[in-house]
Amino acid sequence: MTRSEQINLVLRSLMELGVVVGFGVWGYQMGQGLAMKILLAVGVPLLGFGFWGAVDFHQLGSMAEPARLIQELVVSGLAALAFYLAGQVLLGWTLAGLSVVYHMLVYATGARLLKPQRERA
Repeated sequence: MTRSEQINLVLRSLMELGVVVGFGVWGYQMGQGLAMKILLAVGVPLLGFGFWGAVDFHQLGSMAEPARLIQELVVSGLAALAFYLAGQVLLGWTLAGLSVVYHMLVYATGARLLKPQRERA
């Protein structure tokens, strides 16, 4: 693994962790009562990642990569907004910046968000 791939992997991991925590913090803040707080702290990140992983963009042909980029920016942007709305403004801005830097580096290094789909036998 090259140095740039290692850096991108660390940034990707931090971004995904930020998405989970951002949605979880917001869910916890929105809940009324301990049970609802816990349910939302777990459920909101599951919904966010469910949306992130549910769509197979390979079906879009040449639009697959741009569509995946838009989806990732929307999900990470919503998680940054969730931090912001939960009163964690610095974490919100940090996640937003991290997402932008990560995605810029992906394309600057010639990588892609989607791996090519192999031919089915």
